[in-house]
Amino acid sequence: MSRSIIAGVVAVVIAALTATAYFATTSSQEERVQKDLRDRVRRARDQILQTSTLEGLAILKKVEALAAAPEALDAIKAADAKDSQALARLSDRVFTEYRANEKTDPPDVLALVNDQGDVVAMHGIANPTAGEFKADGKVIVPALAEALQRRIVISEIWRLPDVGLVRIGIAPVIDHEASAVASAEAGEEKVVIKGAVVAAYALTARAAQAQDDLLGVRVAYFDGEHVSATSFRRGGGHDENTEIRDALSKALAQSGLRQAALSEATALKIAAFDVGGEKYVASSVRMPRFATKDLPKTYPDQTVGALVLVSVGAEASEFVKPAKTFILLVGLGSLVVALFGMYLVYRRIETQIDQVELGIAEIINGNLDRTFQPVGDDLDGVANGLNVMLARLLGRPEPGEEAFDENGNPIVPGRVDFEEAPEGEAPAAPAADPELAALAQEPEPDYYKRLFTEYVAARKAAGSSEEVSFESFIAKLRVNEGKLKAQYQCRAVRFRVVTKDGKVTLKPVPI
Repeated sequence: MSRSIIAGVVAVVIAALTATAYFATTSSQEERVQKDLRDRVRRARDQILQTSTLEGLAILKKVEALAAAPEALDAIKAADAKDSQALARLSDRVFTEYRANEKTDPPDVLALVNDQGDVVAMHGIANPTAGEFKADGKVIVPALAEALQRRIVISEIWRLPDVGLVRIGIAPVIDHEASAVASAEAGEEKVVIKGAVVAAYALTARAAQAQDDLLGVRVAYFDGEHVSATSFRRGGGHDENTEIRDALSKALAQSGLRQAALSEATALKIAAFDVGGEKYVASSVRMPRFATKDLPKTYPDQTVGALVLVSVGAEASEFVKPAKTFILLVGLGSLVVALFGMYLVYRRIETQIDQVELGIAEIINGNLDRTFQPVGDDLDGVANGLNVMLARLLGRPEPGEEAFDENGNPIVPGRVDFEEAPEGEAPAAPAADPELAALAQEPEPDYYKRLFTEYVAARKAAGSSEEVSFESFIAKLRVNEGKLKAQYQCRAVRFRVVTKDGKVTLKPVPI
């Protein structure tokens, strides 16, 4: 098979294995990313719920403690008595005490309300609007209306006029002395409610950004189908990106996350959002509501929730991109190593082949005494086979059966010596021979037999004990004939037996 074909096959196999590993690994990595995304969304949703629960319970306790303070009741009584100075003094004491115990941001709304739902004092406002929480003479905040009717403390998220979405806490201010008198007169427990304490914290973009910084995920608050605030920033500041907020409102309406958050189902629902040119995985959670007593069935349902959004791009690049790069580098490195290994193998085999080809060329050029030495593990069998073939063709011992002289050199039996020109000189054409015509006309079989007989007889006469087989003799003659015809540029070459200084050689005669 061609070496280029082998290289191509190896390259294709490595590429196929790399592609298989690439897709298998990236698929598993993508599954891992999806699982990590779901886990991260679930954790963020649970943390939002936990944080909101703690904040809601904290507000519940704060307003309950504030409503139980004597100054709160005295301030409302001062308002009923039209004693503005006492009202200002007492309400300021109430608000100062509340803010002194506040470890986080101060409330956006802190007010005292009388039993009719009118605001009698509000922190930071000298002359508050009495009907701040009313419309057409009726209280429009369900938690406030409920707290003015019975002993109940409520903490929930609601939308206040001119304020927006807030986390609100409301507790009734009870006149315990009047309650005792009323209970005694009625013969049963009566509660006299003189007003209520209202504390509200706006759920603005700044609040969402604080959750974003804490949890490391995007946060958005929604009421119904409307997203009211998000943690998406414009540029590097704290200003909210209102375009993304509007886009989230549209995506929320189509995702089904609102229904999932406001339903009683606890299963995690995830939706994919494409917002601001970036892909997100999102889930939702209903914001908790707390009350010290059961709320009536007519009480409005909770419509406020939170969205948590995790960027898909950030998660994918964190896991998948390094894995893809690693696999591609491993595949490329494997291909380079394989090709380099093939090159080394090619060089190794090519060197051995060159040595075998060199030996064959020498034999073709007349060196029938040439043997093939071990050229390497890959072609040792070929070299030995060629040696056996030559030995059998030329009638000499096969490899392993050779005899050696005193100097350790192998003895080549049946050696036939030819007369050669000195090294570096071109062979000279022999002088004219009167017997040339007879030599040229002698039939080839007779010529070979006669020449062999004369050669063997001359060697014996010269004292040589080596035997020469007829087949080996003829093979060597023919090889040398071909070489000498090219040298002399003649039609044929025949030989004569010449004995000189005790050495028998064959002298060429060009024809």
